[in-house]
Amino acid sequence: MKYAIQFKSNGQVIDYCDTVEQAEYWLKNHSVKLVDTTKSSKLSVTYTELGGPWGYGHQEESFTTYGGLKQCIINLYNWIKSETSICGPDVRDIKDYFRHCSLYVNNDNKTQWLLNQIDKIDKNIIFV
Repeated sequence: MKYAIQFKSNGQVIDYCDTVEQAEYWLKNHSVKLVDTTKSSKLSVTYTELGGPWGYGHQEESFTTYGGLKQCIINLYNWIKSETSICGPDVRDIKDYFRHCSLYVNNDNKTQWLLNQIDKIDKNIIFV
């Protein structure tokens, strides 16, 4: 797909299309934007749970964004901030969730960088 339709607030991709005309419905909503994926960096986070209570796990792409590399990182931080409000106020829950995540920037594995950022989360930080 040539274009990604993503939220302006955190850059989360919500759909893809091949032409601008295909995106017209989405672009009526002013909270989204169209990004040319052929001229952009791609940052994605994949959540992997190896096992569960019934002995099976799963893997899913949790977050993907396109744009300039700096904007992608800003989008990543905004997404992490929004995800932490879902995980709950306990920093241990937040860190546990993100320890199951892998980060890829233009298909290069940058998971260790993500884990280093997660380790910096302090129990005194309040996410809103």
